[in-house]
Amino acid sequence: MKYREIVESSGYSLEGSWTRDLVFSKLWLAQQLQQILDDQDISTVPVAYILGSWYGNLSTILRRAGVSIDQIIDVERNRQWLETGRQLQQHLGLENIQSMLADVNDLDYRQLSDPGVIINTSLNDVKDNTWFDRIPPGTLVVLQGRDAVPSTAAHVYHSPDEILDRYPLDPVLYQGTMNLTDPETDYTRSMVIGIRP
Repeated sequence: MKYREIVESSGYSLEGSWTRDLVFSKLWLAQQLQQILDDQDISTVPVAYILGSWYGNLSTILRRAGVSIDQIIDVERNRQWLETGRQLQQHLGLENIQSMLADVNDLDYRQLSDPGVIINTSLNDVKDNTWFDRIPPGTLVVLQGRDAVPSTAAHVYHSPDEILDRYPLDPVLYQGTMNLTDPETDYTRSMVIGIRP
């Protein structure tokens, strides 16, 4: 399988990965995920995978926000981004974050236990559904996608329903949108959280 570069409107740099819109979308995710864990009486998640983790920003935010996850696995296929994120997290004293250099379509999620969490905020850039099809049934899944994407993006998502059409979850525990502005355009980010049937 051939891969293309992920197109991120905020740029490829570490600085570009921390734009306000990306930080707000990750804080939103952290807040909603913790709320669902509380609502489901889940005191802690043993393992959460973050697919396409880039510089590990989401795992950093989840740790700083105190979301109840014991072990986070950042999955990224760009070695430099993964290493930069790991160094930043070590500098911040963040623990129990594992870096995994891998293609998300090759994962077998062997470290998951019940309850497990899979997070993918890069839906616009993943061409096929292999990664999703491999998720064990019963896993809590968190997905984000957006509209107003470059023409080179694999997919565009105008609403949570469009995400759910491609990646069905049952039950759906949360769905919503957030209006944001990246350095180039206004856009709407959609998020769904639910159980992989």
